[in-house]
Formats: sequence, C-alpha cells, structure tokens
Amino acid sequence: MEVAAWLGLFFLWPAPVKKDKNGKPVLPVVSKKKILGVERAIDLPQEQIPKIEKAMAEMERGIDDCEHCWFDSCFQGAKLHYRKFLPKGPVKGIVIWFHGIAAHSGRSLVLDEEGGKEKKFGMALQKERWLKAGYALYALDYLGHGYSEGIRFYVPGFETNRDDNIAFTKHVASLHPEGTPLFLTGESYGGCLTLHVAKHFQDNPADTPKGFNSILLLGAAVIPADLPPKPVVSLLLQLSLYYPTWIPFFMPNPVSADLVWRDKRVLDVFDSKERRAFGIDGGGRPFRLATASGMLEALQQVREDIIPTLTVPFCVLHGVKDYAVPISSMEFLLEHAATPEADRESKRFPEAYHDLLNDPVADETMDIMINFVEKRVAAA
Repeated sequence: MEVAAWLGLFFLWPAPVKKDKNGKPVLPVVSKKKILGVERAIDLPQEQIPKIEKAMAEMERGIDDCEHCWFDSCFQGAKLHYRKFLPKGPVKGIVIWFHGIAAHSGRSLVLDEEGGKEKKFGMALQKERWLKAGYALYALDYLGHGYSEGIRFYVPGFETNRDDNIAFTKHVASLHPEGTPLFLTGESYGGCLTLHVAKHFQDNPADTPKGFNSILLLGAAVIPADLPPKPVVSLLLQLSLYYPTWIPFFMPNPVSADLVWRDKRVLDVFDSKERRAFGIDGGGRPFRLATASGMLEALQQVREDIIPTLTVPFCVLHGVKDYAVPISSMEFLLEHAATPEADRESKRFPEAYHDLLNDPVADETMDIMINFVEKRVAAA
C-alpha cells in the first residue's frame, strides 16, 4: 500500500482505496436519487436525472410498456433493476436477456421510416418479436448498470455478475408454472456470463429451474480482442487491487463506438453527446480497472473450465467483422464444447459488427433465435 501511495503522490494518481478487516475495498457511498418513482443509490449525475426521465420518451420508445421491477444483488444487497414483458396470451416459454458490459437492459431504438413505418432495434425489436411469438421476456441491469444501484460501470468481480444472474434466473422461473421452458440469451460479456450460468446449472441439477432448456449467444466474449503488451496488462491487474474503480488516463479504449455500430443512424443516437451525458450507456469507452480485470478472469475461466465440458444446447451467432469480440470466440466454442452436434446451431454474418441486434442483420438475428427456441420447445 505504501508503494501505491507514493505512486499517487508522484504521478497524481488517486489515493488507494481503504480496505476493511476482511481485506475488501471500502468503496465510495453512492447518494440516493429518485428515479422511476423510487429512491435508489444510483451513480448518475443528480442534474441529469430530470433530463433522463424527460428523455425516456425517446430512450424507452417501443419498450415503455414494460414493468419495472427490482431484485436484490448478492453484493451488499444493492437493488438491481429489471424489465418484465409478458405476452397477451399464454406464455409458451421464458427468455432472459443478459446485456454486455457498460450496456443496459433498455438499449433500444425505434426509427421512423417512409410510409409511416417503424424500424426497431435492440430491446424494442426483442420485445416485439418474443412477445408476438408467445414468450415472456426479462432483462436485468447488472450492478452499476442501467437503473441499478452501484458505482457506474464498476464490477467488483465477475463472480458478482455470475451469482446475480444465477439468482435472477431462479427468481424469474419462480414467477411462472414449474417446468415452463426457459432460455438464457446473452450478448458479448453477457454471453460469457450466460456460459458461466449454464455450466452452473449443468453441474448443479438440484439448483436448476426445471424448465431450463438451452442458451443463445450473440457475439459472446470468449477470446479477448487485441490486448496491450503483457507488461501493461500485468501493471493494470496489479493496479486494480489498489484502485478498483479508477479509469486511468492510459487505460486502453476497448473499441470505438463506430466499430460497434455499423448502421450510422444507430451510431448517431447511441453515441450522441446527449446520450453520453446521461451516463446510462458506456459502450466504446474505457473500463474501470476492477471491471477490466474481472472480465479477463471471466473469459479465461470460460475457455479453460466452462466450454470444454459444456453439454448444454446452444445457438451461437457472430459478426465476422466484430472488432470488439473476435470471431475466434465463436470458433473456440464450436471446436471445444462437448454439446452434441444435434443440439447446436451457428451462424456467421459476413458484414456484421459486434451489436447484432442493433445491426442491419437485427431482423435475421431474431428470426434465427426464435426458430431455434421454437424447435426446442416443440421437441421438449
């Protein structure tokens, strides 16, 4: 700690965080603010809250009929926000969505086109298509993401996300009749977490919802994109022990926004100054140190401990021109997973970027996902 303090003195780095008697960091207290009609310790600028709620008409267009609900995190009992969408008729199955890092459950866009038509992307598209097909849709905001409590985009360890997602899946299953078919879907880091959750259920049948069926992965993070030289990575990992919430000035930028969203209309909205000011979406921005180190650990474990013994049925989709998560992630899964060939499907989109549901291939992506789920339900 003394070394870290001297570094802070000479290089104007922040003071190292204090630790409690158990050696865990004592984090800054996030003040409570009123959002969605309730008081929450949400790490968003106080002056932005009224603007955020005013802008919800645009941000929530197409998903504004969701039910906003809350769930207790395994991390200090923080309140996690999630969205609940139910079809009008009988529920054929349950779909749970795990978003990527620095994203959120409401990443969505509806564009007006000629002739009074609408073009839907992201959660608006998912909600429309899944509900029309008869499936209930649930989407969780991770700790520090979306409308959930916590330091913005700070993940104390990937295990927090994994354990929250396991508990959340069991909670959602309990809201429906026992044995209702249940599918986990995840994008990017959310895809990595989906693999972790699926393996937990595979290895712990007594802790698994009886309806758990299979998983769907979009640009799932298995192999990281180009990393800095090993000495830099080692330095960042060491610094994360002393400065877990810090974003250093020399922190590598994961991937710029224009390499995440191929459709310029989508890019112009998601990367606009107005959206960035809200602090809801951090796509294409550098990570906090602990968040980055936790992600690297999650990816390493998924390659070494999860995929080689995975037998859970899956559908995996990936853009060949994905600059955030290389296509080699998909190839690794296909080559090393133990899932029988009859229980797996895959699709490579030659021109697609990272965010498939906000890409020109969004509708085709949904077609493939729904067809996979329908076949699984029919065969159950």
